[in-house]
Amino acid sequence: MQVAAGARPISEVGEFGLIAAVSNLLAASRVRSAGMLLGPGDDAALWQPRAGRVVCVSTDMLVEGVHFRNDWSDATAIGHRALAVNLSDMAAMGARPRTAIVALALRGTETERWVYDFYRGALALAHKWHVRIIGGDMSLSPTAAVASVTVNGELRNSEAVLRRDFARPGDVIAVTGPLGLAAAGVRALQLGRTRIDGAPAMLAAHRMPQPRILQGMLLVRAGVRCGMDISDGLFGDLPKILEASGVSAEVRADRLPIPLAIRWNFPDWFDLATRGGEDFELLFTAPRDVVEHAAGLFRRLRLPAPVVIGSIMARKGDESQLTLRRFDLTRQDVPFGAYDHFSAKPGTHG
Repeated sequence: MQVAAGARPISEVGEFGLIAAVSNLLAASRVRSAGMLLGPGDDAALWQPRAGRVVCVSTDMLVEGVHFRNDWSDATAIGHRALAVNLSDMAAMGARPRTAIVALALRGTETERWVYDFYRGALALAHKWHVRIIGGDMSLSPTAAVASVTVNGELRNSEAVLRRDFARPGDVIAVTGPLGLAAAGVRALQLGRTRIDGAPAMLAAHRMPQPRILQGMLLVRAGVRCGMDISDGLFGDLPKILEASGVSAEVRADRLPIPLAIRWNFPDWFDLATRGGEDFELLFTAPRDVVEHAAGLFRRLRLPAPVVIGSIMARKGDESQLTLRRFDLTRQDVPFGAYDHFSAKPGTHG
């Protein structure tokens, strides 16, 4: 990590000085509602969900060298991404995010500027979605920095939610946007090919992913009841829906929204797009008329319409199957699988 001239290491600032500075930064948040009754400064925060709402909770962590690298992203982008992956979990349920708690474990060699920029990146995204960061924690982690975020959200009721176990035979399968951009961004960084055609979109998808919160809420409003976000790649996440719902599926290769820049630049573009992971688009299933209704809601708000990529079928036997109809219209069975944190080499996952 490069240290800017005049920047003080956090070992010099001290834990309590750093916490006080970050608390002041959070106190200046433009989000003044979000149901917060007591914010940072006490042993715990108090948050009041709106009357009649169901609370939705999710947590995730980013580990230096596994999920982010300081030579690939600046602190602002890392802070944005730490919150974004959790907001994507809210989108995956169709929930509206309300509050967030951010915990940082630092090596001690970071500067105070790095920490402030991290929180500024998180706060900018929080302001966009009217989320209040209501507290957190800081600790020492001698070997790698870790950012852990917990988000609280709200649902109108326990029935109006996207779940993995509601896919039914006859449903169509759809996604909210392009596949493979984030994985292509990681590949471009690994190969040092950051000037290829389409690189800005690829790098942005990796560094500063945009959670599909509004799309998730619109899907629920349209009557969609089965969905999730794509974090482990299409062929890693769709099987989770199939197994949870006890169904099988067929996906059309010619309908997958894979950007041309990925196809042009990477020989293994198909696997990169379907197994690379961290797209954070929404993957969902529903009857075709429900998907068409959702598409109408998307168009009213000038959002790209969902792309139908396949269909849900009853499974034969006890095991769910995923079939790919290839470009030549022949069919092949698709093995389930995606990125595995405990079998892959460190530093290879976006």
